[in-house]
Amino acid sequence: MIILLLLIFVIFAFYTILYLEKPLWRILGGVIGFAGIIASVALITANMHDHFGMKTETVTSKTQIYSAASTASSDDYGVLLYQPLGTNGKENVYIYRSQKNSLQPKPTEPDLKTTTKRQSISGEKAYLYTKTTRYVYKNGFWSFLFGWADNNKEIKTRTQTYQIPDNWIALSTAQAKQLQKKLKADPSSASDSQGSAEDQVSNLKQALGIK
Repeated sequence: MIILLLLIFVIFAFYTILYLEKPLWRILGGVIGFAGIIASVALITANMHDHFGMKTETVTSKTQIYSAASTASSDDYGVLLYQPLGTNGKENVYIYRSQKNSLQPKPTEPDLKTTTKRQSISGEKAYLYTKTTRYVYKNGFWSFLFGWADNNKEIKTRTQTYQIPDNWIALSTAQAKQLQKKLKADPSSASDSQGSAEDQVSNLKQALGIK
């Protein structure tokens, strides 16, 4: 609607300047027209840059995730893989199974608006806790005025927290390759298949030098 208003003000301004004969009406019409043009452009800019007419809305979700490594039984430890992004090591792409019977684990998609982190929790199941903040229009009026921009429910920030218990281990892809080599050379050096999942995780961390 704001684009239509801008077009109307443009047409009105040029019509009054070109076709009205009386100087007073021409000046008055021109002032109104160009004031409307400036106001429309200012509103468009404010909406696109500062999300004018919008508010933030935050929603959360929590879903169970499953080990990236195939396991033989429910007593085995879970593995959350990650691949560091860039050189600062602050963000990672995580790899896990979203369904227990998934054939292959899938990596998360990198997103500049998404922050990832890990959190230790009690229990035996791992979860992905997602907190998403979006821009939404305050009411129907603003949605009607700026709806053309297609920016309703645009993501402002998203935080994904991978909650892993003691029977899970988080490994970088480099550490996972190192672990495979260790297990291939000496299966007993990095795991204890007879121990609990927590014991296996402890042995793996010790073998890989993870604190």
